[in-house]
Amino acid sequence: MKPNASVLAVAGAISLAALAGLTVACSQSSVTEPPEPISASPLTAPASPSPSLSPSPSPASTPKTMIQKQTTEPANQTASDNRTSAANRTVESCVVKMALVNDPEPPLNVRSAPTTEGDNVVGQLKNGTLVTIASDQNGWLQIKTPLKGWISKRQTTNSCNEKVERISLSDANDPVQVADRFVGTGSHRYIFPVEQGQTLTINRDRGPFPMITAPDGTMLLGHEKDDRRSTWSGPLTQTGDYAIELESNFKGYRYAFSMEVK
Repeated sequence: MKPNASVLAVAGAISLAALAGLTVACSQSSVTEPPEPISASPLTAPASPSPSLSPSPSPASTPKTMIQKQTTEPANQTASDNRTSAANRTVESCVVKMALVNDPEPPLNVRSAPTTEGDNVVGQLKNGTLVTIASDQNGWLQIKTPLKGWISKRQTTNSCNEKVERISLSDANDPVQVADRFVGTGSHRYIFPVEQGQTLTINRDRGPFPMITAPDGTMLLGHEKDDRRSTWSGPLTQTGDYAIELESNFKGYRYAFSMEVK
C-alpha cells in the first residue's frame, strides 16, 4: 500500500522543522558559551627581555664610589674648616749657600761634573765638612770650597741660608710655633701683618732670641747675644708688616720660638 501524498508532505515538513531546530540550538550553544579568552598577564610575555622592563639596581649593587662620596664629604668639610683656622705660612724665598757633608758611606766623592758616569772623581770629603755652594742643579750641588766640583745633595745636611717666610695669622690669634736651623751663615726673616694697638708676645724655646722690626724699620728688640732673654711682649703702635729675624755668622745653629698677636 503506497503512502498518501499528503502524509508524505506532512512528514517532510516535520523533518525540516526538526532539522532547523537542531541547527538553531547548536548556533545558540556556540554563542552563549564562548571559549575563555587568553589572559595578557606577564606570565605569558615573551621570554626575550625588553629594555623598558630591565630591573632597577638594588641597594647592594650601588657603586662603591657613590657610597664613599656620601661618607667622605663631611670629613672634607671638617678638614677644610681646620685648615682655615690655622696660620698660613708661605716661604717666599730660600737660598742654600752652605751645607755639611753627611754621607752614609764616607768619604763623599767630589766629581768634575754632575754625573756618576765615567772616572770623574776629583777628590773626597769627610763627614761634617762645611762646603760653600755655587749652584744647585737637579740634585747636585756645585761647591766652591774646600774643593771645586760637584757633590750629591742627598748626601749633605742643608737648609735655607737666606730665607723670607710670610705668616698670615688666624682669626683665633692662636700661637704660631716656628722652628728651623742654620747650616753656616745666613739670615731668616719672618714677616706678619698686624693692626695698630695689638700686642705681640714672643717666647724663646731654643737658640738666640730673635730681633723684632716695625714696618718703618724701627727695631723694637735687638739681637740678644747672651741668650738670657726667654720672653718679650709689647704693644704695636703701627699698622703693617712687622718682622722677626735671626742671623747666623758662623757654622749655624738650631732655633725655636713661638709668637702670638692679640
